[in-house]
Amino acid sequence: MMIADLQSPALIDTRFGAFAASAGDVIHLVGGLPGFESCTRYVLLKAQELHPFKCLQGLDGSKPSFLVIDPALVEPTYRAGLDGVDLRRLDAEIQDALAWFAIVCVGPDEVATVNLRAPVVINPRRMVGIQVVPNDSSYGHEHPLCLEPHRAGVHS
Repeated sequence: MMIADLQSPALIDTRFGAFAASAGDVIHLVGGLPGFESCTRYVLLKAQELHPFKCLQGLDGSKPSFLVIDPALVEPTYRAGLDGVDLRRLDAEIQDALAWFAIVCVGPDEVATVNLRAPVVINPRRMVGIQVVPNDSSYGHEHPLCLEPHRAGVHS
């Protein structure tokens, strides 16, 4: 049974654990993500064990799974903009509160980085998202993942 057909929450298995999600949680990622273009349906899953991270779990094809984080937790001065085309793709108005996420990557050396250059932006009002890939950006795609404890909600 596909999650889009569900009226009540279903259990979604991910590499980060099992999470409950329902049809209202499905986000349409316009065009998918590079390398995963055939997967356009995702759910954004959160759990206390993952905090401050979330799991962006694909529902189509190979069902890719990504660990994501609010880019402002990694780079407090993070600022990125959207042009008119991006706003139309998100079916968003300039005043809409959008959710921004950076994809986390853990390399073979177990060093974690985040892609601040190409964030995933979601319009929660319409449950539509895109990955913004600007031609020019001052941010890199392998920004070191270093969280300040108080910004990440970690208490000593």
